[in-house]
Amino acid sequence: MTEDFHIRPATTADRGAVTALFRRAYPDLLPEFYTAATLRAALPFITTAQPALLECGTYYLAQDEQGRVVGAGGWTDVSPARGVAAPGVGHLRHVAVHPCFLRRGLARRVVECALDSARAFGVARMNCMSTLAARAFYAEMGFSALGEVELTLAPGVHFPAIQMQREL
Repeated sequence: MTEDFHIRPATTADRGAVTALFRRAYPDLLPEFYTAATLRAALPFITTAQPALLECGTYYLAQDEQGRVVGAGGWTDVSPARGVAAPGVGHLRHVAVHPCFLRRGLARRVVECALDSARAFGVARMNCMSTLAARAFYAEMGFSALGEVELTLAPGVHFPAIQMQREL
């Protein structure tokens, strides 16, 4: 049940709270799917909130009754891997939920909020670079796997992911 959660657009003032969420979520949720060496190299890059996402107006936070940020995610028309997308194509970005709040429909609500926003902007297709851990979740949300990719996070730092897509 997620009725005790409020979803709102992120702002740059949320950077610390979003970074704290990522630093709590990803180290807990990814070890079953990635080697320790991959995580040691990748976590410093994927556990820091990106100012451009926080400023874009289409990145959302889920807060609990106490105002704590327990989920995040959104979309942009800029691909995390290849720059600006084609017209009508969006990219789901940096979705995370605090491990204590898993299996309560929170990630689904955040993603649905992002997809509704994207539709309102005229996006007809949404792409996503899923972690290996989130592949099943995105499939349940109607995304199809296009194939495995290796994201370059920094020179010499590569992160396996699944490129996924769905029509809106």
